[in-house]
Amino acid sequence: MRYLFQIFFYSALFFGHLSLRYAKSYISGTHLLQGMLIVKSKTALMQIFLIAYLTGILWLRRNPLSLIFSAISPFSLLFILFIVSEGKYLPLSITGSLVMALVGYGLSLGQDISFYKNEYKIQDVFVASPVSPITYMVGLAISQILFGLPALLVLISLATLFLSSAIYIPLLLVTTFLVWASMSSMGFFLSSHMLHMRNVSQIISFVNVILSILPPVFYSIERLPVLFQYVSYLVPTTHASLIIQSTMGIATPKGWSIEFGFLVLAIYLVGFVFLAKVKALWREG
Repeated sequence: MRYLFQIFFYSALFFGHLSLRYAKSYISGTHLLQGMLIVKSKTALMQIFLIAYLTGILWLRRNPLSLIFSAISPFSLLFILFIVSEGKYLPLSITGSLVMALVGYGLSLGQDISFYKNEYKIQDVFVASPVSPITYMVGLAISQILFGLPALLVLISLATLFLSSAIYIPLLLVTTFLVWASMSSMGFFLSSHMLHMRNVSQIISFVNVILSILPPVFYSIERLPVLFQYVSYLVPTTHASLIIQSTMGIATPKGWSIEFGFLVLAIYLVGFVFLAKVKALWREG
C-alpha cells in the first residue's frame, strides 16, 4: 500500500510538473501572439495615419477652400427643398442631405484611388510596400472624409435637433459610420476594376444617383407604389434614411424595424469589405 501511494504521489508530481511546463509554454506563446498582434495593429494604424496625412491633411493645409467646395452639393439640395416646402419637410431634407453626403464622400474614394493609380502611379509605391489593400483603403477613406467633416458635423448637429430623444444620438452616429464605411468599400472595389478615369467618374456618378436620389432618402417611402417599396428595401440608403427618420419620430412602415435596418447596413458593410479585401484588383497583372 505504501509503494502504491508513492507511485501515485510521484506520478501526480510528474504530470503536474509536465502540465505546468505546457501551461507556461502556452501562456508564453499566447503572450507572443498578443504581442505580434499589438505590433501589427500599431503598424497598420501608423500606415493609415500617414496615408491620410499625405493625401488629405497636407492638401487641406494648402487648399482650405476645399472644405467649402465639398459642402456645396448636400447643402444646396437642402436649401432648395427648404424653400420649396417652406420648411415643412425640413427633417426629411436634413435626413436626405446627410445620407447623400455620406454616399458622396464614400464613393468619391473610388475616384481618388483611380486617380492615384492611373495618373500619379502612387498606388504602385504602396503595392511594393508592406501596406495591405484594406489599410490603403482605410487611410484614403479617412483622408476623403476630412474634406467633408465640417459639412457632416453641421448636418449631424441639425439632425440631432429633430431627434425625439437624446438617447438616439448613438444610433445616429452608428448609422453614419455604417453608411460611410460601406460606401467607401464600394468605391474602392469599383475603382479597382476600372482602368480609365472617365469610366470611374461616370460609374461613380451613376451609382451615387442610384443610392442617394432615386430611393426614398429625401422623401417618405410610402409615396412609392408597393412594388417599388419592396425594391427599395434592397438599397442600403433606404434603411439608413428610415433609421434616422425613426429616431426623429417620423412614421415608418409597420413591417420595418430599426434592427432590420441595421442588419441590412451591416451586411452591406461586411460584404463590400470582403470584396475589397478578396476581389479588388490590388496588383496589376
